[in-house]
Amino acid sequence: MFSIVILGGGWAGLVYALELRQRFPGTDVLVIDKLTRLGGLLRSEIVNGFTFDIGGSHVIFSSNREILSKMLNFLNNGFVKHERRSFIRIGNALVLYPLENGLYALPLEDRVEALITFLEAQISRMADWKPRNLNEWIHGFFGKWIAEKYLVPYNRKVWKRDLGEIDVDWVYTPGRLPIPNWRDVVKSAMGIITIGYSEQAVFYYPSIGGIQSLYNGIAREIQSLGVKFLSGYVIESIRRVGDEWVINGKIKARSIVSSIPLNELVTYMDAPESVIRSSRRLDYNRVFVIGVALNKPAPNQHWVYVPSDDVVFHRYAWISNYSPHNAPRGRSSLLLEITIPRWETVNEEDLMNKALRDLVRLGVVNEGDVLFTKYWLHEYGYPVHTIESNRARDEVISWVKEQGITLIGRWGCWRYWNTDKIYEDIIKRMSLKP
Repeated sequence: MFSIVILGGGWAGLVYALELRQRFPGTDVLVIDKLTRLGGLLRSEIVNGFTFDIGGSHVIFSSNREILSKMLNFLNNGFVKHERRSFIRIGNALVLYPLENGLYALPLEDRVEALITFLEAQISRMADWKPRNLNEWIHGFFGKWIAEKYLVPYNRKVWKRDLGEIDVDWVYTPGRLPIPNWRDVVKSAMGIITIGYSEQAVFYYPSIGGIQSLYNGIAREIQSLGVKFLSGYVIESIRRVGDEWVINGKIKARSIVSSIPLNELVTYMDAPESVIRSSRRLDYNRVFVIGVALNKPAPNQHWVYVPSDDVVFHRYAWISNYSPHNAPRGRSSLLLEITIPRWETVNEEDLMNKALRDLVRLGVVNEGDVLFTKYWLHEYGYPVHTIESNRARDEVISWVKEQGITLIGRWGCWRYWNTDKIYEDIIKRMSLKP
């Protein structure tokens, strides 16, 4: 019998286990994961001397200094500090991210149009205005030019949904998307450099081992505290028997905390058909990540957003610039990210080849630069906050909470959260403040 069993050994599960054991040392905790190699989307692989983060580009940042300090402590000073060098590709131009702070790089007529329509949006927006969907939010905060040239096509590309169907609850999460300061936008259009999305303007990254070093650091700390791990264990049933939970008819627990996908959890619990139907409406995208090893040095860039509809990937990242140990000297590496709707089937080889052709066509690399490629497809990449999916999420979560199970993390709560926001939410749920 365990005091608490945590379902899912990804970032959220480990954060919860750590905070629990640090404050309640006598708590007997077991973490269960179906995979034998843990890490989730924070996994990294080293291939022929190149380190790739197989879940896509991940960096460490937070507006919460205490949370940031906690995360960096897991690396034992083994990290690199960066000033962000990220861009949006508008046509053939690279504009510093976020776009509203990099307007000075655009031709004069584009700067003027971007500024005019941005200010028109600020003037016309009423104090009590509330957007009904993501499309209205983008136009209401950024104006027509920035919306049409960047934010609308980029978000359509990432979410693969009509933006009028996407809810706005996730964009109001502090630190998730930058809210423009009109003074900075005016300065930017006039040629004065300003910094947007300031909490991410400086970020950190592990020196060695890729982003998995962050995961490994917290895993070591948890194991030193006596938390038990059970990996490669597939859950088939979760039942309430008297005042305890029984998993697969074998593992007993007084309480369960779940970070596994919400739609899977309810099937193990033998939920009512109405809850199962709601769980099927939970929307998400898979993510396809391509690692590209190159026989050339990288430019002075971190990641680049690509809103163009005729390019298959929405972002590419020079991961070799995240740490000098991510690629051999004189060489470099890229990560390309592509989202795929959950219902869509793909030919992985064809998709990778299309992405490489687009990379060459953009002039980012030449065919002769590529040493090798590798790709990874993840079933759960991004929760998609459609209005319909959010209704279903609330219905399912309400039922699970009634059963007495605590939900945490991106997939347990079905919310598009960063690592730092997951940490903050867990501390809040435990009524603890860093």
